[in-house]
Amino acid sequence: MMDSEPQTHRNERLAMLMQSVGFAVWQLQELETSVATYLVIRVHAHRGIGTVPGEQLIKKAEGRTLGSLVTELARSGVIDGQLSVDLREILEQRNWLVHRARRENRGILASPEQFSELLVRLEALAHRSLELLKEVASGIENHVLSCGVDRCTIDSEADRLARSWALFE
Repeated sequence: MMDSEPQTHRNERLAMLMQSVGFAVWQLQELETSVATYLVIRVHAHRGIGTVPGEQLIKKAEGRTLGSLVTELARSGVIDGQLSVDLREILEQRNWLVHRARRENRGILASPEQFSELLVRLEALAHRSLELLKEVASGIENHVLSCGVDRCTIDSEADRLARSWALFE
């Protein structure tokens, strides 16, 4: 039986799909890291904790699941109702992507319409992850400022991190 579509078209769609999946996972990982940091800063750390114990708390939190982090933040009263709802929704989407998306989308490369719908969903997931990342980062910044850390220190640390991550020279 002759295939009506050249293999190169399916290969191109597969490459686009993998790029979209990868970017969505990348954004979700950044969000998870920020949520872990937020939990440590708001719930577990205390004034005078020191760098080493603080880094150990962050490392431990980064090893936890997003669901457990969100649950603890909500139970502690640190996040408001809407942020809790938003993080739960992104958690559901994350779990879909990691655990079910491939199984639920078998044969998608042969259907341009379904393929396009999946790309739109992945793009929306990546975008929503970034929006929530910014919201959590703002919460971290506001808390640190409220603890007496001055804006220049925050900006200097942000600049140092951006340079160490090679975001700019």
